[in-house]
Amino acid sequence: MLIEIKNDIQEVARVCDQVELFCAENAVSTSKQHDIALILDELITNVICYAYPNDIEHIFTLNIWVKGPMIHIKLADDGREFNPLNKEDPDTASPLEERKIGGLGIFLVKRLSKSIKYSRVDGKNQLELEVSMEDGEDNGSKDNN
Repeated sequence: MLIEIKNDIQEVARVCDQVELFCAENAVSTSKQHDIALILDELITNVICYAYPNDIEHIFTLNIWVKGPMIHIKLADDGREFNPLNKEDPDTASPLEERKIGGLGIFLVKRLSKSIKYSRVDGKNQLELEVSMEDGEDNGSKDNN
């Protein structure tokens, strides 16, 4: 399924609704649907809020498909170059009041994904993720480029 997304925060709900239908049609468990919704909410919101330095409308794409036991997700945008895999994981061991603000969303995306790869091709950020369809499958990305 290919979805074109405008850089408008209202788009997050629309995309999540479409992905929910996709998951139902592909027998994705409710647990994995929640994981995918959390991943996409974080990534799409980040693109909308931070990728574009102006208020001009931009279109970026989400491609999602099932192959074997994996759900594949590819997000491509023409915004500022940003590799989320370079973002240092937050210190989750410190008390809340001592932690820096931010960084938990990408940390969760990494934890919920089996693999994540980033590339910059033809002026576009391209983030590719795999999420296991198996409930209880150990995710936590192992393939971070």
